[in-house]
Amino acid sequence: MDKYHPEILRQYLGSKRGGSIQDVDHTTKQAADICGRCQGASEAAKGPEPVSREERASFGEKVKPLEENALREFSISHDLWIYEADFLTKYNERLIGAGAEQKVYLSDDGYKVLKVNIGRFHSNWLEYFNRLMFHRFLFPSTAYETIGFTEDEGTFAIITQQSFAILNQGASRETVEPFLNDHGFERYKNDDYYNKNIGVKLEDLHDENVFVDDSENLLFIDPVIYFETLDLKLGGKHIFHFPFDQKNP
Repeated sequence: MDKYHPEILRQYLGSKRGGSIQDVDHTTKQAADICGRCQGASEAAKGPEPVSREERASFGEKVKPLEENALREFSISHDLWIYEADFLTKYNERLIGAGAEQKVYLSDDGYKVLKVNIGRFHSNWLEYFNRLMFHRFLFPSTAYETIGFTEDEGTFAIITQQSFAILNQGASRETVEPFLNDHGFERYKNDDYYNKNIGVKLEDLHDENVFVDDSENLLFIDPVIYFETLDLKLGGKHIFHFPFDQKNP
């Protein structure tokens, strides 16, 4: 069950976990399941497992269109599709930030932000949704929730929602590193961290992605999460193989 999730994420999703704050929103889990089934049934999954970054990128190029077609059908049938023109009519004046992969808008009530992500930095959408779910378990105070699907300048996009916070003070490395050390992550270069026990990397945890709130709590806004794969060659205990796990010794 859920073989298309990394092992550590399967554990969090399993029946032994507790605490409602960790519950994954239904739409994100459904979307991940759809993407997993698309990948597992694809022609690309019948070939050899990609073991380099280039091979994984090639695999992503083959399966991502399949995921997008299935997600589009799902979103339309579940009233989750928002036409780009309709979205912009409502939110274009509420744009508060933009990057290479996503645009950020302030919600109507001012308590949340909406992020429209085109997946440019994700080789496939299963990878993206797995990261969203694991972000919730690592950093519940800044958890993402999938609320819709759209297009951004004609490119398929996911709309997520995240609590809005006034971010005045970026967190220093001297503050972030001890916190992550306590949770099994060790810094290996710059502001990137790795936990060999669970096979997870966290990158870009600098003072523009991690902040300190008024109560001195750390807020991890946009960490880049990687589940360990063969091409990373980090020697961790858990390697994510899906959908090629049936070929592993």
